[in-house]
Amino acid sequence: MIAALPSLTALLRRSLGRSGPEEPQFGDDNALKSGEALLKRKRVKVAIFAILFGLLSAVIELPLPAEDGFRAARAQLRARTAPQDIVMIAVDDATLNGIGKRTPPTRYQDSALIDWLVAAGVRRIVFDRAHAERETPKSDAYFARTLARHEGHVWLGITPQHELNFQKVAELAPLPEFREHARLAAMNGAGSPFGLAVAFPTAVSFHGQQQPSISATLAGYRGPARFYRPDYAFDPGTIPTYSYIDVLNGRVPTEALRGKNVIIGASFFESADFFHMPFHGKVPGAYFHIMGAHTLKRAVPADLFWYPALLIAAAAIIAGALFRSRSSRSLWLAALGLCVLTFFLDEANINIDIMSGLLAVGFAAIGFARIRRKYYSSDVDAMTTSALSLEKVTDDVDVYALKIANLAEMSEDWGERELGEFVNTLILYVKGPGEVGDVAFERDSLVWLAPKMDNASLERHADGLALMLKTAISHDWQSASSSPAIGIDTNHDLPLTQRIKKAMQAADDAVTRGVRFIINNAAYVEARNHRLEIIRVLEKGLRERSIRVAYQPKIELATGRIVGAETLIRWRPDGQDYVNPQELVLAAEANDRINELTLIVMETALTDGRKAIALDPYFKLAVNMSAKSLSDTHLLFDMMTMLGRIGFPPENLTLELTETAKLEDKLIAPQIAALKARGIGLSIDDFGTGQSNLEYLEKLPSSELKIDKKFVQHMDSSEESRAVVRATIEIAHSLGKVVVAEGVETQAVAETLRAMGCDQAQGYLFSRAIAMPDLLAMIGGGKITVNG
Repeated sequence: MIAALPSLTALLRRSLGRSGPEEPQFGDDNALKSGEALLKRKRVKVAIFAILFGLLSAVIELPLPAEDGFRAARAQLRARTAPQDIVMIAVDDATLNGIGKRTPPTRYQDSALIDWLVAAGVRRIVFDRAHAERETPKSDAYFARTLARHEGHVWLGITPQHELNFQKVAELAPLPEFREHARLAAMNGAGSPFGLAVAFPTAVSFHGQQQPSISATLAGYRGPARFYRPDYAFDPGTIPTYSYIDVLNGRVPTEALRGKNVIIGASFFESADFFHMPFHGKVPGAYFHIMGAHTLKRAVPADLFWYPALLIAAAAIIAGALFRSRSSRSLWLAALGLCVLTFFLDEANINIDIMSGLLAVGFAAIGFARIRRKYYSSDVDAMTTSALSLEKVTDDVDVYALKIANLAEMSEDWGERELGEFVNTLILYVKGPGEVGDVAFERDSLVWLAPKMDNASLERHADGLALMLKTAISHDWQSASSSPAIGIDTNHDLPLTQRIKKAMQAADDAVTRGVRFIINNAAYVEARNHRLEIIRVLEKGLRERSIRVAYQPKIELATGRIVGAETLIRWRPDGQDYVNPQELVLAAEANDRINELTLIVMETALTDGRKAIALDPYFKLAVNMSAKSLSDTHLLFDMMTMLGRIGFPPENLTLELTETAKLEDKLIAPQIAALKARGIGLSIDDFGTGQSNLEYLEKLPSSELKIDKKFVQHMDSSEESRAVVRATIEIAHSLGKVVVAEGVETQAVAETLRAMGCDQAQGYLFSRAIAMPDLLAMIGGGKITVNG
């Protein structure tokens, strides 16, 4: 179907007169700037702001807490047992209780511990303590001799002078005599906001020399100096730990420590050396050094910061801005990819910060989504009229609106994909015959702009386009009930937003009136204002029940006697000019007020009709009724109730049924049976026009058939009209129906009808529609005279 469009549209261009060099092109500077291009500019602006927002957040470390939290969560998911080659010797509460005082062990006890550990075969002994304070001269000298005896095995902690935010941290180092024989290891690190992460240096500058950190010492790290984050995936609960007092008293087997590195750190209750670790609570500081050592042993840490993530996010955002999509799936996939990538990089000891990239992606996704919600249809891949109204146009452009009647009902049986295919196919058809720019879709309408044409060309183009679309819908989509209607606005001085609304209103009116297109020009505006005035008058008349009627007599041609009358609206609202009855009825049908109008007219007619029946018990009063109203059981109930309340005999009532749409047998059969059971007669009005044809004779068990006046009035000049009238009379009589001719205005036509066997007639020859008192006077006068 779609593949055949190029040849079809080429043919339509030729047939509709839309080819040739004289046609204005949308690429001209005087035409318009594409709404899609303007929306792309909006998306690019969003993309720029999103990337700048991500960049700014990275520079000021705005998402740092979230970054640390996500890193800790990843570590928890990657949790593993810590290697057993580094041992924690904890100065815990049991140690202090065993020593007998709530202070750290003395230099004598530290010396004894060092001797025991060296004898046990420990490779490195690291104190997470500076030994910067003096104790006693003897104990200090004893400790110095121990360090000299085991030189190369023991490291004491240092903290070089440094600044922490606005605070200056003083140097903390072992006593000079201790530094002569012990190696040094830095204890300091940096914590992040909310205590979600720490970072350690691998080395620090101390008195002009590079000294390793505790974690670098335990790991035997020899790489370049840098800051790094310990990998929290190493479960601190699995780090081998022994109490200081147990080791000192020989309660720990030497095999548990041989060949390993040990760190001696505080873990007693009063210690200040506790830090928060996500998912684990407060953890002694020495454990962080151990986790750092395991991190360094696995691979040299690399921190790429936020650069890769923001570059990836920027690429995805720019792609989303340049290539429009109905969803932000590509952006969210990029965000998900960044999250997954961090897991693999964590295993390689490579850190990237992704939160700034995610913030940029989120900013862009929200911005793009707002643009889509405002400027793109949620149902199909097309712009909305809001996007179309952004276009910069001149007065050389007409605005078109295509409304598909019953699209909502059609789409109930379709999925989103089928609806999208249908609308996109219509867009291809629309773009075929002519130079059409962007096409917008909203609710059940397509809207587009096209170069201005003269009125004759515009009408020919609109009619051809509507016919083509109707054929396409009925053939390709098997839907004969959905007729397209086109509205065109040519008010070039108005803003584009107003013109779009007026074109859509014109398309709505075209659907309501059953025409293929309406051009919203000055004549249409005047007619529309007139219809609105009719609606206002109708609403007022229904509200005040002030609508008046008159009665046109029905004459029996064989005798000239009045045998009935048709009720017709003859009303002068507020004493002004008579309102056009046909316009009033059409307005009532279009605004779903026809049943109210029918009941008001019927109530007046039945009340007046009782007087005519008093003069002639066989008098038949006819009231017009829409055949579609037969399916409304509420209307029929109200009508039956009214008959009983007024006391009008049902057998004296005839309902003249008119309709422009096909009837549904199943909907009207029960109601027709109920009417026949009450004795109410049915008449097929305006036979030969609209849907009042032979099909009605079959579906409606009527007792009367009325020949439309357009056939009757041409009988004296058209042999075809006489043949139609003669055939209709013969068919009706063969079915046992009474035939009434409408619009009889000459004696010659009346004589011809009588000769053909027509039963009754009405028209200006006999009488116009008159008030009931005048009709009663005519009935009382016996035979009818010709209207003078």
